Amino acid sequence: MKHVWLALALALSCSGPGESWGAEPQSVADYFKDANVALEKGAINEAIDLYELMADHGLKHPDASFNRGVAYVRRAESKQERPGDLGRAAAALSETLLLRPDDAEASDALRLVREEIGRRRARQGAQQVSASPSLARSAVAILDESSWALLAGLGSLMLTTGLALRLWWQRATTRLSGGVLALLGGILLVVCAAFALGARYFRTTSRPAIVVSSEARLLDETGKPKSIQGNSAVVEGERVHMVEERGALAKIEWGTTEGWVNRSQLMLLDH
Repeated sequence: MKHVWLALALALSCSGPGESWGAEPQSVADYFKDANVALEKGAINEAIDLYELMADHGLKHPDASFNRGVAYVRRAESKQERPGDLGRAAAALSETLLLRPDDAEASDALRLVREEIGRRRARQGAQQVSASPSLARSAVAILDESSWALLAGLGSLMLTTGLALRLWWQRATTRLSGGVLALLGGILLVVCAAFALGARYFRTTSRPAIVVSSEARLLDETGKPKSIQGNSAVVEGERVHMVEERGALAKIEWGTTEGWVNRSQLMLLDH
């Protein structure tokens, strides 16, 4: 596994910026080029600053996010390592997957980063605890919101067509076919509309984030450590959903667990 991890530390996406970069491509291209040159020269902190500058200005691109993740991995493997570097690498790679969901390289890299976090915690005698998303989030995430809406629209069309066949045709077989079509369309409409509403609810009421500190202790709304059974902290690199922000605190969902953490321990995955 060591050689695989080192391969990730050496990886770098050098594909140049193209039309997909959006507005001000020359400015973005300069940022990207300068950051890549700095990273290749070993000026890791300078490269990270440039990649982060791009993100702070809303200049998002999957290649830039991937390279930012590589930069944090390289710093985590160097004497310049800072706490939370691997968490920030996980955040950058997660951002890559939001921007380019079919990126197998980013997916593999994210898995390797989390495995390395687990190995480092194991060497310190700490557990690496992960939480799966809630059943509701997992269900609506099977498709995106627009796909659920399209399927609901198809269900509505099937329902309307089926009812029309039953009402306007006299042949028994046609009326039977219309009834079946209406039934199936109604089920598809109700189920997919509910999932589309669920996807919209999660999209508008929460924001995905990654823990970028060694661990984020779960707190109550007053900021005091939360007394719960089981895990009392979310470990570095874990994905959570921020549902509320109040001053220096943020309320999160981590699997089926809810609690508050320090907002500075999270990096939001907006795109």
